[in-house]
Amino acid sequence: MVALSDLAAALSVQRRGFSLKSIGLFTWIPFVSADAGVMALISVVLFAFQFWVNNVQTLPSDLFPSSLVASISGLAGTGAGVGAMIFTLSTGWVVDHLGYTPILIASGLLVPLGTLSLFALLQPRQARRLPI
Repeated sequence: MVALSDLAAALSVQRRGFSLKSIGLFTWIPFVSADAGVMALISVVLFAFQFWVNNVQTLPSDLFPSSLVASISGLAGTGAGVGAMIFTLSTGWVVDHLGYTPILIASGLLVPLGTLSLFALLQPRQARRLPI
């Protein structure tokens, strides 16, 4: 069994200006800094995605008459659920056979493609005057 005094002596040995104790105290800083930067980037991306999703979910109320909004929203929710099931089921097969790269590329391209399709499908409209 290693005596506590031997452990303390080993921690105080200097190698190139650092003891084992000082290395243990300070080498984690670059890793934490890098992780903090990654977490900040992920937070910004997820904020932007949630902002986009909330705007897309309110489009039916802007584009369709009030009598159709519930039906359109229901169809959109059904399509999103079916799409999520298909993507989840296909992800396992793609990862097993091709790796994670195609899944990450597809995930990264879905939102920009969705935005482009919205811009392509939406037509400018004249504002309607509501009766007062």
